[in-house]
Amino acid sequence: MTSANGFSDSQESDLVNEEDMKVLEKSIGCIPSYWIQNIIDDKIEENYDLEQQYLEENKPIKDEDEEQYYREIDSTPLPSRIPVKEEFPGRHNFQVSLGNQDSSKHWIYSQILKKVFINMEETLPLRLKWDPPEGGLLLRTAMVFSLDQYAGDPVRRCHNHTAPNNSSNRDVNLRVIKHVVRCTDSTSMYEERNEHLSVVTPLHRPQPGSQYVPVCFKFLCKNSCPSGMNRRPTELIFTLENSEKTVLGRRRLSVRVCSCPKRDKKKEEAEVLKTQSNVKKIKLNVPVGKKMMPSCDTHVFSVQLNVVGKENYLSVLKYAYDIMAGQAARTGQFEFFKPYMDDILRKTP
Repeated sequence: MTSANGFSDSQESDLVNEEDMKVLEKSIGCIPSYWIQNIIDDKIEENYDLEQQYLEENKPIKDEDEEQYYREIDSTPLPSRIPVKEEFPGRHNFQVSLGNQDSSKHWIYSQILKKVFINMEETLPLRLKWDPPEGGLLLRTAMVFSLDQYAGDPVRRCHNHTAPNNSSNRDVNLRVIKHVVRCTDSTSMYEERNEHLSVVTPLHRPQPGSQYVPVCFKFLCKNSCPSGMNRRPTELIFTLENSEKTVLGRRRLSVRVCSCPKRDKKKEEAEVLKTQSNVKKIKLNVPVGKKMMPSCDTHVFSVQLNVVGKENYLSVLKYAYDIMAGQAARTGQFEFFKPYMDDILRKTP
């Protein structure tokens, strides 16, 4: 049953117990209905305050270090799951170049392939330039598959290298372990969008006297790992962004993470050179049409002769026919000579 104040009898008894009610009735005889309502309202407000206090005290505590290390991305799906790879410098003339290769034996660059070959867990130094060199910008680095048939697949580390007992995973956030690419800048943030992984690094102005900003990366899985990249060619996509994540420029760099950079570089270059050589041979073996000889005199002359004897007359016609037939064969101008040769045949008795 519901009372006039909107609460059931059981709800009112929970708010004002029977003993309190009896004490009140005994002391003042009867209790007006609006008093009861005020008592109930006070109890409701007291219970609400206690509940809010409980929620505040038991509110989950965020790990500030973890939040700085890994930033969550909203779950709103993007228009496409395939990363854009087309290069453009943008209005800042965004440029990415390699550091001094002579200072390291663990990576090598191929001018023929425009590709870097590097050992796993070794540092790849890069140099970034943009003009004007303003601060407050971001560098987003993502590893993607080069072939179009795999463009929508995310690049992740293999099962072996993501194992908790792997030495490269010590004291590393669990959600960062699956990233193949890691930046040595401690302020970098690791993001995931539509299952694709990227690392975002805050950029500062170049140091006085310098034209570029150095950024270094490491790779924590090999291209040959079966359960990871599985021998599929990969490349890095660098995008220059502002604080609102608007893309201001984009660059790309082919990368292969392997055990022997020099050997793999030599092997891939040999394959490319062999393919180019085969293409040249095919072009040389393509059948070429018959060469046209230099054109002869094409002026047409009309000759009227009186020839004595039928045999002499036929000999003259045959001689004229043979001369033009020979020239047509040598020059390839059959269509030009054909009407005149047919005219000789018509005059032959």
